[in-house]
Amino acid sequence: MQNDLESYQYGARLIVKYWENTLSTEESEELEAWIAASEENRLLFAELTKEATLKEELRQISRFHPQRAWKKIEAARKEKKQVPWVGVVATLIMLLLAITLKWCYLREAPPADKKTDNRGISR
Repeated sequence: MQNDLESYQYGARLIVKYWENTLSTEESEELEAWIAASEENRLLFAELTKEATLKEELRQISRFHPQRAWKKIEAARKEKKQVPWVGVVATLIMLLLAITLKWCYLREAPPADKKTDNRGISR
């Protein structure tokens, strides 16, 4: 399986150089040998070098706009940097509420082991 993957990657690199017209003589011979190595390689090369396939690939590439993509990345980074204020405020409110309730509870309920008289003085 790994050998097939490596073979396709190797063939893909050669096909890209073929498209760019940058194959050296040695690479051209290697591409021919790769094509002849199997029927799958031959069919893949035929498909990838069809004019219709190339036009479709170019159409897909032309739809990509690096500036727009970079703006999306920058916007996402800014969103991550912003502090989630709603969560921070809600947490602070909950903390203050808990402290207030605890303070009120401790103030109203005397300890169970101490007895107090009517004036609230411990004995």
